[in-house]
Amino acid sequence: MAGRVLLVHGGLGEDMDAHRFWVAPGIVDALERAGFDVHAPDRDTCPTSWPAAADALAGELHRPATVVAGSNGVSVAVRLALQRPDLVERMVLLWPATASDPAVDALVPSAAAHLLAGDTIRGVADDELSAVDLPVAVMRSEPENPIHRHRTVDRLVELLPDATSIEPGFPEAPRPDFDLHLAPFVAALVPYLGD
Repeated sequence: MAGRVLLVHGGLGEDMDAHRFWVAPGIVDALERAGFDVHAPDRDTCPTSWPAAADALAGELHRPATVVAGSNGVSVAVRLALQRPDLVERMVLLWPATASDPAVDALVPSAAAHLLAGDTIRGVADDELSAVDLPVAVMRSEPENPIHRHRTVDRLVELLPDATSIEPGFPEAPRPDFDLHLAPFVAALVPYLGD
C-alpha cells in the first residue's frame, strides 16, 4: 500500500464537511483505489483560531502523513506544518483561498470574521511561510475565480522554500461538474503524494 494521506476540507464559517468536499466528488475512493491509506475527517469551519484548528487536526494524526488540503483548509494544513512538523511529511495545497481581499472577505459569514487575517493565505503571515521545511505542491483553481486566485498559488510557490506548482489546474472538488475532471485530477495529484 502507498503512504497515508490526510485530507483537509475547505470551508470558512459555512456548512462544509469532508463528505461534500472529498467523498461525494469521488476523491477518497479514487485515492484508495490507487493504494493510499486515506483519512478524511470533518473539521470545524469556524474554529476559535487557526492554531486551534491545527491542534484539532493534529489529534487526527497518529503518525506522519502527506497532508492534502483544499481552499480554506490550506490555512489549517500550513498551521499544522508550522506547529507540528513531526506529523507532516509533505503537503499538497489545492485551490488555496485568497486572503486580504476586501470583496472576498465580505462574503465570509460574520461568525468567522476573526479568521480573516493573513497575508497570502488566512491565518498565516508571509514571513512564517519560510519556516515550512518540507516538500509542498500547490494547485491552482481552473478556471480562476475571486475566491481562489492564481496569484495566491504564484505567491505560495514563491514564498515556500520547497514548493512547486502542479500543472494543470482543476476546478474545486465541491463543484457539481467535478466528476468530469476526477480522473485527470487524480492522475495529476498522485505523483505528489509520496510513496
